[in-house]
Amino acid sequence: MHNPSMFEWSDLRHFLAVARGGSTLAAAKLLAVNQTTVARRVAALEESLGERLFERAAGGYRLTEVGSAMVQNAERVEAEVEAFGRMVAQRSRKLSGVIRFTTNDVLADALLNPWLGDFNRRFPVVQLETIVTDERLDISRGDADIALRAGRSPVVGDNLVVRRLCSGKWGVYASKAYVAEKGKPSTPEQLVDHSIIGGAGQLADFEPEFFKKAKAAGAVVRSASSSILNIAAAIRSGLGVGPIPCMLGGLDPEMVECFLFDEADYDLLLITREEMRSLPHVKAFNDFIASRTSALRHIIEGRQSMR
Repeated sequence: MHNPSMFEWSDLRHFLAVARGGSTLAAAKLLAVNQTTVARRVAALEESLGERLFERAAGGYRLTEVGSAMVQNAERVEAEVEAFGRMVAQRSRKLSGVIRFTTNDVLADALLNPWLGDFNRRFPVVQLETIVTDERLDISRGDADIALRAGRSPVVGDNLVVRRLCSGKWGVYASKAYVAEKGKPSTPEQLVDHSIIGGAGQLADFEPEFFKKAKAAGAVVRSASSSILNIAAAIRSGLGVGPIPCMLGGLDPEMVECFLFDEADYDLLLITREEMRSLPHVKAFNDFIASRTSALRHIIEGRQSMR
């Protein structure tokens, strides 16, 4: 005798994995379990419901009409379970002084990493879990507690507190060794006489018009990269001149600023999940980041280099 109230969440997980993957083999890979376990769980769910959820065929598993209706219900349960898990994790972080922080590799390399030693000495009981990624994690859903981001578009989301730290500029930089050997371009027009470090991928679309004109006029392109940090490394090694944020060039004693972009301003934003903002360890971290950013504001904004 079937009893719909007796099936477990784990049965629904296996059901959804088969529905999404189209076979027990695909579901097993997705869940990192044995294929036999997946088939057994799906069969147990069907038995408890007294309904067939899939039509078995040589090509895989195909949802029945009942199975298709079940997917929506199962996905709602999945969303609630995930939300509950995030709530428990966030509560644990509140009690233990853990902060899940996310930023991209440029901001982590230029700003966060040099500051962490001092922060750890000041607040030894706060544990910072840093997620370095170009993916914009959903702070409002709890994917992280705090984000440090650079961008020009407004941040949209429920339960978010957005703190604008400063604006930033981009510039054209060269290494001291390169300038000593080949001189320094002081205007976009002079780029044609120099080796260029360019952008690839999305960074190629971001390049200002003067770089494109210099390339079209015959400037030698020594290398191109889709990574800002890789472009900075190529400039530092003396391969040529190239575009990087002033926070990278201005903080590097081996870099020489050639000139700044007229365009490409961005905002440096600190984004916090609202329910976390008043916690003492979160407030301490945010104030620390804001204070350190303020001290370097003249460099980030391209008004002065650190020499």
